[in-house]
Amino acid sequence: METATGNDLSQQVLAAVLAAARRVHHEDVDETLDPVSAGFDSIAAVEMASILEEELGVDCTIVDVFDITSLAELAALLVQRINDAGGR
Repeated sequence: METATGNDLSQQVLAAVLAAARRVHHEDVDETLDPVSAGFDSIAAVEMASILEEELGVDCTIVDVFDITSLAELAALLVQRINDAGGR
């Protein structure tokens, strides 16, 4: 992922999370979607985590996908990891 700062990074990560969710969920999603309530199974969560790890260059696990209450929350977690890693 290209280096970005502040709001740009947040928007890029949220866009990546939404795109990954669309790929595995095969339905329209928005930032308020709760993967568990939407019916994501373990296969979808593993696939989504793998996509995000590859695209963002930070760890994302099935636990991350299942422990959040919205895709926006997942994006915020991943932004924090990117920042902690020095803004990859």
